[in-house]
Amino acid sequence: MSKPNHATAKEDLQDANKGFDAVFGDDIVKAREILSAKSSAFHQLGLGVVTFLQAALGLEDALMVDASKALTDAEATTSQALKASKSHKSLTRFPTGMEWEVLHADTVILLGLTQALSESYMGYLKCLYSLNSAHGAFTKLYKRVFPNGLENYSGPSVLSVKPSSSSLTVNSIAPPQSSRGLLSRLTSSAPASASSTPAGSGTVTPAGFEPEGALEELIFFGVAFGFGLFNLVFSLLPAKVKFVRLVGFFGYQSDRRLGLQALYVAATGKDIHSNFAASVVPCYGANLLTILTYEGLKLLLAGYQVNEKELIERLSRMLDSLEERFPHGSLWLLNRAKLLRYQTKPEEAIEVLLKGLGPSRPVKFKQADALLNFELAWDLLSVRRYQESCEAWLRMLDLNTWSHATYTYMAAGCCLALKTEEGLSRAQELFDKLPTLLSKKRPGGQDLPTEVYIQKKSGLVDIAEDSNLDRAFLVTFWKAKMARWNSSGSRLTHYAQCVRINPAEELGVFWNTHGRIPRPIASAHVAEFTKLTPMPAGCDTDEPTDWPASSLAGVRNDLDTEDELQFRKNVGSLLLGITNRALGEFNDARRLLLLAASGKETELTGTWMIPMAHFEVAVLAMLEVRVLERESPSDTSLKSKWTTAIDDAAKHLDEAAARLGETDLSSRLESRIAMLRDELHLKKATLG
Repeated sequence: MSKPNHATAKEDLQDANKGFDAVFGDDIVKAREILSAKSSAFHQLGLGVVTFLQAALGLEDALMVDASKALTDAEATTSQALKASKSHKSLTRFPTGMEWEVLHADTVILLGLTQALSESYMGYLKCLYSLNSAHGAFTKLYKRVFPNGLENYSGPSVLSVKPSSSSLTVNSIAPPQSSRGLLSRLTSSAPASASSTPAGSGTVTPAGFEPEGALEELIFFGVAFGFGLFNLVFSLLPAKVKFVRLVGFFGYQSDRRLGLQALYVAATGKDIHSNFAASVVPCYGANLLTILTYEGLKLLLAGYQVNEKELIERLSRMLDSLEERFPHGSLWLLNRAKLLRYQTKPEEAIEVLLKGLGPSRPVKFKQADALLNFELAWDLLSVRRYQESCEAWLRMLDLNTWSHATYTYMAAGCCLALKTEEGLSRAQELFDKLPTLLSKKRPGGQDLPTEVYIQKKSGLVDIAEDSNLDRAFLVTFWKAKMARWNSSGSRLTHYAQCVRINPAEELGVFWNTHGRIPRPIASAHVAEFTKLTPMPAGCDTDEPTDWPASSLAGVRNDLDTEDELQFRKNVGSLLLGITNRALGEFNDARRLLLLAASGKETELTGTWMIPMAHFEVAVLAMLEVRVLERESPSDTSLKSKWTTAIDDAAKHLDEAAARLGETDLSSRLESRIAMLRDELHLKKATLG
């Protein structure tokens, strides 16, 4: 390849950036045309990024193969450019070749994350090897570009309260201080003098340094992005990830808030890393290792935020800027809708998504548009627009191959909720498709967590060996219930007619579907749950049943076995507790959530409800005092109440964490616990 020089490198970068702009504007075809026109390292990396985004967002097997090839080619090209630059004068005020070091580390990161998308053990090992290499590179670069830390640069004051290392270190098995991990070893030296000036001689940047030109921006914001991404990713790794011991071996120690601060610094620029950093902070992510979702998921899943109003305003300003630059981008539409949902405005969020998916906006980035539809399906479910939600879930079958079993399961639950003859028949048809869908193995043989959950719920864990529906525990249970009802005067023709606790609403608890809903919707949920017979103690309603005549229980109760009554005690109390909390009925919410937390595990209830109930009690403890503070901000007893609430929440989080074990979808709940612990720590620090 030709030797790099200032004119060529700058021109190549500017041209490649046009391709990146097309990506963020959803024009994948145009992006590929621009990035395929030249063979520079910038263009090669650009092609790799485009394919990586398609693979990460769509999780299509063929795209993962394409992404690996494109990024392998980009790694070779950037490596050549890095070697060639060593014999030439620096193109920037930074040390010679640093721009190529950043690009090379970028390719290694993306290649590793692509390998992890397979969700296989070997894929994770390959990913770890790649990430270890890039980790060392970005840590060294961070020392040189930010020797005095990040405090002098733009970004929100997420570091205003210093977190304890115990609360933000993911590794419980990290080496002791005498043999510190790779990150701590490489970042512990004393900062250089603020008077030093970068001039391509290997010196470090002075405090308050501002990059000049596209290449310096690439270095400056690229280093902030890479360093921040590593800290954020590794701080969120669940303990059960298969290679966590290897992570401990390599010595990774991570600081979530420092990583987030670095990403905010990266997001203030105008280079490609800045766009990615802006994506990382508020957006949807395809899987654990890409982490395109932290701030948004924290708003949705943590349940309580110390500075929620400020965070929403900050994310809104960031989205305003991105939408101005890329008005047709699916990712920005998606996050605008998410932000509305976080503000308890689901109907407005739905309008944004419907407009984005409407005929006036042609589809140019199929994988990103699939995310719009996925979010729409959840939002419609949250406001009880079940028919539309069902249609959205079924559309997912044509949009990607991630988990057709999950989409079908959710659509079946929506059909049940319609409570019509047609809806119940359609639900039965969809339930009958699950065995075949669950029998399809993913590359690497690793089942998705949601599919494992559905297998357990349906009793279809061994479906590959025996597809007989009669072996399924839950299906057998429903068939036996149908027989009991028919023997008592009912005339059921299929078991979907006797399912009373909706499986889609149940799975929605993991996505906190009921946590941020308007009061009328919460009231409708409460009415729905309390109408089931026999009515719970203390409940009294004159509302008649709204099930169709062919699905009535006859002389029997809706829930007519001890297993189902226990199921309602767990799931019903949990859902009622969450919806009562949304209504501001905190006393009822606490009673119901504690009732759910005191339940027992059965084959019907599963293993997730009790730890989830403890988590929701922790959220409730914080929300109760926040309401008191808003109503009486001058109350002198607030500090004491906050302290009591934090202690109560911490106790329930400990209970939830202790019960994770083999809990269904445990990694999601584990992440929620970690997010809420951070908020408890931050609130406690603000109290003094």
